[in-house]
Amino acid sequence: MWWAGSFAAVALVAGLSYCCTARVVLWFVTVAGASATTVALANGGTPDQVAGVMFLAAGLSAAGWALGRSARVRGARRRAFAAYASGAAAVPGLAAEAERHRLAADLHDTAAHRLTGIMIGASSALHVRDERLTAEAVAHAVREGRLVVAELTRLTALDARADHAHLADLDTLVAGWPEQDVSYRRDAEDAPPPIAALAVRIVREALTNSRRHAPGVPVEVLVRGHGGRLVVTVTDQGRGGAFDAGSGCGLAVLRAEAAAAGGSLEAGPVAGGWRVRAVLPLGDGGPRRARWWSEHVRNWAPVVLGVGIPVGGLMVPDPGDVPLLAKELALLVPLLILHALPLRWHVARPIPALAVTLSLYPLIELARVSGWPITPGGDLVLWCGWIELIMVYGIGLARGPRGVLAPLAVSSTMGAALAWGPGITGNRFAAWVVLSAFVLVPVGIAWAAGVLLAARRARRRDGAAARHGRLRERAALAERARVAARLRATALRHAEALVAASDDLPVVAARSRAALNALRDLLGELRRPAADDPPPCLAGIDALAVRRGVLVTSVGERRQLHGAVEATAFWAARELLGHDAPLTVTYLPEGVELSAPAGRVTRRLRAVAEAAGGAVSARGAQVRVWLPA
Repeated sequence: MWWAGSFAAVALVAGLSYCCTARVVLWFVTVAGASATTVALANGGTPDQVAGVMFLAAGLSAAGWALGRSARVRGARRRAFAAYASGAAAVPGLAAEAERHRLAADLHDTAAHRLTGIMIGASSALHVRDERLTAEAVAHAVREGRLVVAELTRLTALDARADHAHLADLDTLVAGWPEQDVSYRRDAEDAPPPIAALAVRIVREALTNSRRHAPGVPVEVLVRGHGGRLVVTVTDQGRGGAFDAGSGCGLAVLRAEAAAAGGSLEAGPVAGGWRVRAVLPLGDGGPRRARWWSEHVRNWAPVVLGVGIPVGGLMVPDPGDVPLLAKELALLVPLLILHALPLRWHVARPIPALAVTLSLYPLIELARVSGWPITPGGDLVLWCGWIELIMVYGIGLARGPRGVLAPLAVSSTMGAALAWGPGITGNRFAAWVVLSAFVLVPVGIAWAAGVLLAARRARRRDGAAARHGRLRERAALAERARVAARLRATALRHAEALVAASDDLPVVAARSRAALNALRDLLGELRRPAADDPPPCLAGIDALAVRRGVLVTSVGERRQLHGAVEATAFWAARELLGHDAPLTVTYLPEGVELSAPAGRVTRRLRAVAEAAGGAVSARGAQVRVWLPA
């Protein structure tokens, strides 16, 4: 019997799919299928039998690939999730490091700039000893000192977070900007908090540079929402200011952060002045991606399985069985193909796919009543009813209890196909009720298995995500409290003394210098990267990039993913970041994509991606990794 060899072939392909990459499996399946066809021809097989061998080889290969790949993906996800969960101990340190970098950027953009201006103005006035210059320096110190106190007080508040920012904060910033003719217009309603916080920092930095390099000149601030983008433009009529590339701060840092958010920042001369222009994503329209060849394989493999095995089994009968006639096959093969074809969409569109499959049964009965010599629907249930089981399981997995009508629809439709078959006599309605109840048992079990598995996955995912979220929040809050206490004891205390001694210029100069030195010491500490390795998660990619001096750009709405996906993305990013090239992380509804000019695809990178159900492609020097959610 050919069935014994079939089981061996499925086991062999499943083993290869579990251990090897898709390319190896594809080569093996191609060679094995060609060999089986050659043997069938050499043994004098009829054209129908040779075609049946080809169908059977394709179906068995699809079955083995599906089994092996499923086992491989499940194992890889378990290992990745275990690594993600075990990395919880390092999450607080990672969150504290991210909070330190955020606070360092904010301190540099605000208080450090102002204190530098106060110190330079006071020192110059003391050196020149001009009464008019001294009066201007005192007035400047009082005005700027109060702003420093206000900004440091804001930063020491424990709720001063980037995720609390709004575009309305720009209104407050511009309204309180001292001694400058600022024309301001904003037609964008709001933006995601991280984008709003970045926009505020860009405007503050641009205004500060304008005031430093072109004091007193008119400045125009324009904030607009256009095409899913936030466009921030700051233009002055003076000579403006260049990037502070030497310090690694200022607009240069903001340009890198804008790129990391999926936007851009440009600064340069325009007619009669200087312009800073930032384009930031609002998240209204998500990025799109091209379909990967592996996705086509994954989508069409169930169809090949659903067609190849039943068609091949009918065209290659056991010894002693009567082979089907050509006209019988001509009607049966298209029927089997139509029945299996909706498997192509059973993951993306489970309900419509099941509806199309079930609609075939009444059409078959209508054709039989019309006199067509077509196979009864009951035979289709017996041969290929497992296709409906796969679809019902998928509905339970995707929709949970909301898909409760699916098993009822399947059991009633398949029960009717059996009850109105040629082998049933007597009360067909009663037979339909009994057979539907009988079919409901395996169908209900398949649906319930999908529902229970989905609930179990959700509990594990949400539990780990909530645990990581709590750890991050506590660590960030603790780090903010630590930095706030140090600011209050050093820089803020000196700034308050500076304002209080506004009529004593030597004290103002000394206090501004002391406050600035305290800030510089704190900034040096805050910018120092941690020594330990980051945990395998999406936030760990940013930390890893900082330690390697590589820019990471985020495209799309950044969100938390399943722990297994986050860990796998981290491992893939580690391989790509090894080339010291910029990395782009694209967040999509279906998963996450990583790309970098890595030159070539390493065997380890391909194994990591394919084991997680993803894929790797290379076009030129650009390498892309796709990981489904």
